[in-house]
Amino acid sequence: MEEEIKKHSKRIYRTLKYSKKIFSEKTTEIFIEIFIIVFSITLSIWLHSRSLHSHQQKETTEFLSDLKEDLNKDIVIMTEKRTQMAKTIKQYSYLRNLTEERIDSLTNKKAGIDISVRIVIRKTNNGNYEGFKSSGKIGYIENKKLKKLILEYYQESIPSIEEAEKYFNLRLGKIDDLIFQDKDKKKKFLDPVLKMTFDAVIQIAQDNKNNYNFISKDAKEIISEIIKEEKK
Repeated sequence: MEEEIKKHSKRIYRTLKYSKKIFSEKTTEIFIEIFIIVFSITLSIWLHSRSLHSHQQKETTEFLSDLKEDLNKDIVIMTEKRTQMAKTIKQYSYLRNLTEERIDSLTNKKAGIDISVRIVIRKTNNGNYEGFKSSGKIGYIENKKLKKLILEYYQESIPSIEEAEKYFNLRLGKIDDLIFQDKDKKKKFLDPVLKMTFDAVIQIAQDNKNNYNFISKDAKEIISEIIKEEKK
């Protein structure tokens, strides 16, 4: 392209300096050469833009395909954590409602009381998203709705549930401290501080359970939108 522009520029120069043609003929020739140069540059820019756009969309397609796999993994993990929250609610509700009579009955039967403290350990599959975002390519996604859903998922929904999980684990640590203190069984489970901590953890677990459900729905909506893009 550069050589073509040089070639036509030289023709303009020669026409202006050496041509013995009349002014109108010179003007016509120069206009034609300028038109050719402008057209060549415009065509080159257009072809480059098309090539660049095609490359960007290829990268976007690959990213969305990988993202779909990540979201499906997230949904599986969210389902597991929802089950964990349900078990936590059931177990701590039982412990919260233990009465003196019930504890005596269990003691007489030499029955143990099931106690477990399971913190939430969950990893968001966000490697592909972070890589695509950090390279400044999120703007390649032309579907505005899809782009908005993805950004909301990773920048709002996921950080929100991560903070809730941290708080949940913090309260579990309090239960862990209270339960494994050197106290007799009755004194331990009738401790009002422990009962209040059970209440707090049960409520947080219920909130987390609901949040896992909402976030799974968000992930499914993104997947649905990606599938629509793949069919275009």
